[in-house]
Amino acid sequence: MTSTWRAVHRTDDGEHVGYVAPASVDGGLVVPMTLAGTPAAGPLPVADATALLTGTGLAVLASRWWCRLPDPLPAGVTDAHRPSADWPWRPTVLVEVSPRQVQLRPEWAAPEEQTARAVLPFPAGDLLRTTAPG
Repeated sequence: MTSTWRAVHRTDDGEHVGYVAPASVDGGLVVPMTLAGTPAAGPLPVADATALLTGTGLAVLASRWWCRLPDPLPAGVTDAHRPSADWPWRPTVLVEVSPRQVQLRPEWAAPEEQTARAVLPFPAGDLLRTTAPG
């Protein structure tokens, strides 16, 4: 988490569901950020960003994510914070998310990728996408 981000917790159980980050535009808007450190939406008023995260902040983590990874991903752990130009965007799933790193694996792992994982820094920013790159 960067120093200007504010953690968002659900009021009913205190579960951490994301962050709000100041938007670069004026007007008091914030950007709702997932626990992986990616934008969940564009700039919103604080109340709307908080409602979005409390409603769907955890569910979005279970979605398909896209990340540039080697194909095939080698066994063990690959540092993917500086993807090679020849790494394609691959569909992935998040394995673990923490305030230090994001760990993921290919969504449809080939047999030789069954023990493979990739690691991204937190916040993952534009290293992860929720939609296929165009």
